[in-house]
Amino acid sequence: MDTSFNCPKCNINITADECVVGEEVDCPKCSEKFRVPLPQKPNTIPVVSPAAAPAATAPSPAKPKPAAPEHKPLSVPQRSGPQESLVKKVAHTEHKDEPPKIRLKTIKRGSCVEVGHDLFDEKVTEFLNKVGQENIIHIHTIGYGAMDSTGHMLPDYGILIVYKG
Repeated sequence: MDTSFNCPKCNINITADECVVGEEVDCPKCSEKFRVPLPQKPNTIPVVSPAAAPAATAPSPAKPKPAAPEHKPLSVPQRSGPQESLVKKVAHTEHKDEPPKIRLKTIKRGSCVEVGHDLFDEKVTEFLNKVGQENIIHIHTIGYGAMDSTGHMLPDYGILIVYKG
């Protein structure tokens, strides 16, 4: 059975399953912490004394019980309209009549190793897909040396990508 209540701070209407009554929840709108109140009882029908009731009324046929509603622990109202972006994009300063700038990107294999896994190919593929094949001018291989913690020079490799962007 669902219960409906309002946030004590922002007054948004929230519907939740009765199993969360008494538990502390966060308001989905203002993040205020509060306890889910007991469900409010609907107004009861006044009881008529037997003396005032009409005599010999036929019993009404039993109504079938509705199916149990689907369990919904907490439902949040849905927004209508466009979703607001949390990331602010910087406006491009390049104009359409200007030629695209030539840029360089160096990807070293040593900086693509994470927890013993060599992710060099995945990082290069991700960057190339982001730039787009039509914007790639040239790809050069590079060799370089990296000093390890013992002071030994270790050879390594990478790529230098020249692209329009």
